[in-house]
Amino acid sequence: MKNTIYILMLMGAYFVCCQNNTQNEAQKTPDAGADAYATLEEDFSVPDLKKGYSLTKANELHEAWSLQKFLDITEAGAYSYINLAEFMPHAIIRRDGPVKELEVDINPAIGQLVLENEQKEKITFEQMITADESPVQGILVVQNGKIIYEKYPGMRKTDNHVWMSNAKILAGLLIAQMEEEGLVDIQKTVSNYVPETKGTAWENIKVVDVLNMQSGLDLEENPASRKGATPYGIFAASEVGEAVVDGKSLTHNEALFRIPKLREPGEAFEYSSANTQMLCLIVEAVGNKRISELITERIWMHAGMTGDALLGLSPQGNGVIHGLISSRLEDMAKIGMLFTPSWQLISSKEVVSEQVLNKIQASGIKNNYMKGTLGPRMAEEFREQPEFNSYQWDAVFADGDIYKSGMNGQGIYVSPAKDAVVVWFATGFPEIPMEAFSRTIVKTL
Repeated sequence: MKNTIYILMLMGAYFVCCQNNTQNEAQKTPDAGADAYATLEEDFSVPDLKKGYSLTKANELHEAWSLQKFLDITEAGAYSYINLAEFMPHAIIRRDGPVKELEVDINPAIGQLVLENEQKEKITFEQMITADESPVQGILVVQNGKIIYEKYPGMRKTDNHVWMSNAKILAGLLIAQMEEEGLVDIQKTVSNYVPETKGTAWENIKVVDVLNMQSGLDLEENPASRKGATPYGIFAASEVGEAVVDGKSLTHNEALFRIPKLREPGEAFEYSSANTQMLCLIVEAVGNKRISELITERIWMHAGMTGDALLGLSPQGNGVIHGLISSRLEDMAKIGMLFTPSWQLISSKEVVSEQVLNKIQASGIKNNYMKGTLGPRMAEEFREQPEFNSYQWDAVFADGDIYKSGMNGQGIYVSPAKDAVVVWFATGFPEIPMEAFSRTIVKTL
């Protein structure tokens, strides 16, 4: 039976609501008291994915794709993470110039770093990521422009993998670039750049509050808000033209613009992909180009990338910048390198200026960070409380290190001071958070 599939966005991913006859896979159900990010887990082997897929298996997983299989930790979801273009239209983010090959100088000590799991058992990094039950698909550590650790336990090095919400940092960077050029004033309101928001709750919100996810609107993402006719649920559904309010189908922008006010802007860190999509409208209006073209011209073509990237599109052709970029892991690492002194090894252009980096490292509001759901989660996973979030990065530390997470196990950690980048792709979460290991790795360099 052919599935009817509707793709809906979620935190840099998509809801996939479908009619499906395959509902019998064993799943691990989160405890009733689990946090807002608890996810159902299907029993399958992530390490087996590095072998690729036979025609039979690919067809099976394509047909099995569903809402829960995509959003939860499942084999069909993992298949879609590296084959998303099978399920929706995409724009191309284009590379240019020679590929900048990174030198390799492996540091075996990284794999031998030790942390304790919840049972107080000491486990080395390499033991954890290469275990049979490991959900980690790829991990890359770069320092001083050299690859010092690289493993692909659950994917092929050449696979394009979806970034999920790691993609949000590109929206933040575009805003920062335009701000530096005098094209955007983040103290001005959204309606200064997107006139269509006049008369809506967005009208008088400053761009800085959208940028730092403190807009004060009723848009925070959590399991409850993603369901039914909540403001965020309507927004998510509208991205594929399936939302209906009082019998009326809403466009993506109509649903975005109708999100109501919850509190005054700037009071709390409330994570939401809706904020990032508003940033997309702002940079497109200012740059007078599609988001895929702006990323190409301002970022991707200058970083010596190994390949083009893909950007998922809504039915109206809107680029889903808050999550649906797909690329090789090495190219995500090169994005991280643009925030370090090693940018000169891959680019002839300073894509991330010192002024932009300083803004990212100093522009958050510490008092608001732990008021939402994501701040406490970051503190738990790092085993250390970051200072704040900023410019779409989830965590900024006192030493200037910055971090962004993506749904179901993606991550990018950048240390400008140590000239280091740690990036990883996964389908799930290992027994010790990758966040804790990434910061430990960088601290030891």
